[in-house]
Amino acid sequence: MAVVCPYCDQRLTFPAAPPGRYRPDCPNCHRPFSMTVPAAGTAWPVRADTSPELAASGSRSAAVHDTPRAQWFGGAVPSGITSVALPALAPAPSGFARTNPDVRRNDARPPAAADRPPPPEALFGDDFRPPPADVRGYVIERELGRGGMGSVYLARQLSLDRPVALKVMSQRWATDPVFVARFTREAYAAALLCHPNIVAIYDIGETDGTRFFSMEYVPGQSLADVVKRQGKVDPEAAVGYVLQAARGLKHAHDRGMIHRDVKPDNLLVDKHGLVKVADLGLVKTPVTTWTDDQLDGEQRSGLNTIPPDMTGARIALGTPAYMSPEQCRDAAAVDHRADVYSLGCTLYVLVTGRPPFDGNTAVELMTKHAYESLVPPEHIVSRVPKELSAVIQKMMAKDAADRYQDMGEVVRVLEAWLGVWHTAVYTPHENQIGKLEGFAKKFAASPTAALRGRVVHGYFSSLLLAAVLLAFFGKLTWVAGVAGLAVQSTAAYFVLDGAARKGHLFRRVKQFAWGLSWGDWAVAAAGLALGAILLGMLKLFWVWCGFGLIGVGLAFALRYGLDRTADEERGPCVSGAGKLLARLRAQGLDEEELRLFVAKFSGRRWEEFFEALFGFDAKMAARMVMQRGGAAGERDRHAAWREPILAAMDRIEAGRKRDRERKLLKAVEQANLLAAGASFHTARRQAEATAEELVRTAGRPGRRVAAAPPAAPVGPAPFDPLGCAFWLVVCPFVRAVLAFALLGGCCLCAHQ
Repeated sequence: MAVVCPYCDQRLTFPAAPPGRYRPDCPNCHRPFSMTVPAAGTAWPVRADTSPELAASGSRSAAVHDTPRAQWFGGAVPSGITSVALPALAPAPSGFARTNPDVRRNDARPPAAADRPPPPEALFGDDFRPPPADVRGYVIERELGRGGMGSVYLARQLSLDRPVALKVMSQRWATDPVFVARFTREAYAAALLCHPNIVAIYDIGETDGTRFFSMEYVPGQSLADVVKRQGKVDPEAAVGYVLQAARGLKHAHDRGMIHRDVKPDNLLVDKHGLVKVADLGLVKTPVTTWTDDQLDGEQRSGLNTIPPDMTGARIALGTPAYMSPEQCRDAAAVDHRADVYSLGCTLYVLVTGRPPFDGNTAVELMTKHAYESLVPPEHIVSRVPKELSAVIQKMMAKDAADRYQDMGEVVRVLEAWLGVWHTAVYTPHENQIGKLEGFAKKFAASPTAALRGRVVHGYFSSLLLAAVLLAFFGKLTWVAGVAGLAVQSTAAYFVLDGAARKGHLFRRVKQFAWGLSWGDWAVAAAGLALGAILLGMLKLFWVWCGFGLIGVGLAFALRYGLDRTADEERGPCVSGAGKLLARLRAQGLDEEELRLFVAKFSGRRWEEFFEALFGFDAKMAARMVMQRGGAAGERDRHAAWREPILAAMDRIEAGRKRDRERKLLKAVEQANLLAAGASFHTARRQAEATAEELVRTAGRPGRRVAAAPPAAPVGPAPFDPLGCAFWLVVCPFVRAVLAFALLGGCCLCAHQ
């Protein structure tokens, strides 16, 4: 009798047990779960067990199968379904308890029809809430899907207040140090890639034994969803999608990364038609090794029973329906031409609405990929042009030498088929320029936005004039009140506007504050307290409080009066420009050329409009390109006062991130070396050197970080008592304490 632990996916084997409900402990993760053994001939539907006693115990339930390994691994029970609900039967005999001392029988009762939970297809819908996961810094909202390495959740990153796709590694892989080390290196390599057509990886980490990485969340759909909804895609639209994916893959190939699992499910399309390649580099994992007690007889490879679309199979191999012949033979030895084949399979599916080969098992499907002739796409769908069919067939050539030899060649061929001819500078059509200029002019000419600018400038000018006049007449108390009004109204507006719009500066300040240590917060709190004491000594505390309330009211009026109206006026301009850009993407225009087109033809005040479309980081990159290209005419900068602040926070956050990455890489490399038999001191030295080398060489073109670089053993750093003493004297906390003491003494002296 086989059982799958719902926590760590470990397959457990129990001797034949009488029907009933039991609560064993998993020997792998040591967690209890509910198990129901069916009676002979009982045909209850597989579903989740939500009995009150199980919910009170806080445990989960597992699926029980009296089936051989082949049927169990082949998906006899749908992924994620965790229980078989059955009526109560006879109590367990004593022999079962003696054989399995950790298995305890619970009180069983027949489930009433009204008590039965919803069917399996309703378990993982939009309203499904995953069990709480201890992932520090993130709030999990719902499950998005499950794969061979773990589950993917929609989560909110607290530090930046943004949605992310959080992939949590299952315990089955998290306890394998070799797998974790290779996986972390691959994820770290993919996280260094930056391209508009690649899903960005934000963070890689581990907290309390839970290993995870967070990715950019792409609201929209995958190309697999497009095919399911439409059946097949218009050839020009299909080539536009695949061309964008090819550009992202080319960027990765140029930096030593190979995807190995290109398929429609991993190509995501956002609401603006931008295609992003997902899971890049995260499937380059070592070949999975199953133990003898997991696989029996002829099923050791597992391939004869793996469904052809089973995502778990891609851990070592990829998805069989889209695998190149050489990848079927040896997944570890393929090069970038395997991605060319898989992308050709994806284009085949888009234009025909069906996969190039069908099969009931992975072995059958991979055999057809390796030896069976491909049916040309125009024989299935007559409207597919022969020229495009020839491109697909060349991409899917059995021999890698007969395909396009790099993704850049694929990009050029697809661009030529779409009629996208590149010159030194992209020259759009006059109607495209006119539409974009119209949207940009309407955006800049918003009457409420113009009024808002005059109000803000007039407000601060009035405060400055009032402070000068009050100081001239000796009203210093009122001068302090005016200063408090300026400071507190600005701070209140910053918080209100940031919470409503989630602007770039607000999110970065929040991220900076999130990364502060307890000591930093203590210093900040002490500084605020000392400032309040100073105001009290000068008899200005209540003056500041009164003017502060006025400032908060003014901030509310500005944000929810003028700003909201300006956003409503500018919204159609941004939406219309987004639709124009989506059409240009579908026609094959490269994303970088598209952004340069927007920057060039949006007028003198292009930056605010550009930032509303693409974000602050993209605006800074476009500004550098415009400056190198010598853009004609004067160009105004939008809110340039933010840039020194953001640059300073970027430097600090970059240092924090390097420290986190170095610590994580050191931990996984050390565990990997210890598992290989190295001594503790040797593993620690080698891990430190490897982590330092990986972080130091990050970002170099053409790097390959899948394998750990060789590192010579290094000894421990010698103890430096003079340096330690010097650090104790000049460390930030000591300086802060001395500064507070000095300032407090000055305040006391002034008060006396």
